[in-house]
Amino acid sequence: MRAAEWINILAFSSFVILAWRRRRSLGPTRTARITAIGLAGLTMTAIAGLVLPRVLDRLPASVIRDWFPYALMLMFYTQAGHFVTGVNVEFQARLESLDWRIVAPALEWCKRSPAGPWILMVLELAYLLCYVSMPLGLAVIYLLRLGHQADWFWAVVLPATYACYAMLPFIQTQPPRMLPENRSVQPPPGRVRALNLWILRHASIHANTFPSAHVASTTACALVVLWLAPGIGWVFLAIAILIAMGTVSGRYHYAADAILGAAAALVAFVIWIALSNRL
Repeated sequence: MRAAEWINILAFSSFVILAWRRRRSLGPTRTARITAIGLAGLTMTAIAGLVLPRVLDRLPASVIRDWFPYALMLMFYTQAGHFVTGVNVEFQARLESLDWRIVAPALEWCKRSPAGPWILMVLELAYLLCYVSMPLGLAVIYLLRLGHQADWFWAVVLPATYACYAMLPFIQTQPPRMLPENRSVQPPPGRVRALNLWILRHASIHANTFPSAHVASTTACALVVLWLAPGIGWVFLAIAILIAMGTVSGRYHYAADAILGAAAALVAFVIWIALSNRL
């Protein structure tokens, strides 16, 4: 079993156990859905790690296992969403207060400045890249003939991302884009923003992850690529920084979400470097 597969086993099983410990507050429907997703994730992980190497040739089995964690990560996100039952009003107020001090002035400047709409459009485009940065990062590793490093890639990306999802059962807030105008300054409308909002309406759990999983996953991806291939890695890191800025400017996340998401990625990267003796 690979490191990524053990991480998925721990993640899915932990949520199943937590759901049953909270079954009275979650109710039978949510508990059943969390359990079903968890069992599906565990089964798929076991098949990928134990069955595929025995029924397929080494290369196709390895390629499937390299890419499979991306699908499981989306499943874990859905599983986490079923824990959302309300809003932690006091904690959310703290996030809003911080944004009023550091984000609102920047957005107001963008609304007044001739360059502001272009800056916000670039950041909205950058935010779109959060959906493809991990597949692109893994593809780059393949193109550089470093496919044997795929498990290391996921061993950094998954813990950073899952740490954010793991907070959902304990800290539940609304995304700032869903707050009333008097509580959060919103960026002006635009076609790219409309596309981002459409994707979120149809493919998100409609709850805020604290820290930001988008920032954590893209930053973790960038750090691994930077370590393995510094030349193109700097491009990935620049994109990750723009994505982090876009999550805040587009009001998809609070500023604290983005900052702590980047920190989660850095911690996961440093821990794995230390554990694998890569220094």
